[in-house]
Amino acid sequence: MRSQLVLRFAVLGVALAALSACDSLRQEAGLTKQSPDEFAVTTKAPLIIPPDFNLRPPSPGAAPLNQTDPTSAAEVAMFSSTDPATAAAQIQGNYSPSEKMLLANAGVQSADPSVRAQLQSDERNMQGADTSFTDRILGSPAKAAPLPKGAAATGKSSGGWFDWF
Repeated sequence: MRSQLVLRFAVLGVALAALSACDSLRQEAGLTKQSPDEFAVTTKAPLIIPPDFNLRPPSPGAAPLNQTDPTSAAEVAMFSSTDPATAAAQIQGNYSPSEKMLLANAGVQSADPSVRAQLQSDERNMQGADTSFTDRILGSPAKAAPLPKGAAATGKSSGGWFDWF
């Protein structure tokens, strides 16, 4: 009797093991993994509160204030009051005629001449970074000492990154 019971459990175990490979049986038993559809997942942008609450909403139907009118921009591009050939003739310097035309079409004649001075002023106002840390990391000397009179350069490498090449 006991051996019959063991035999029945063994046959039942083999049958369950064989049927567990069936995909439809797994789905019916709920043993399959149901992953979400990656195309159905959407994200919502977070709500952003503007920093200035005194902003007025735009008027309905009004043109944006931060954009130029495309019609007027096209008119200026096509029918500008400055002739490129006239502007190219006025450019000073040792340039070929094609270079002068290129500079005239780029609008060099209307460039602000104080741009370089403004950039140099801004650069002087910026706080300089401490280069000694960078020099220690890269292995270059912070300040090269001048050679004494009569001493020749030894050809010794500086110990920087480019000495590897």
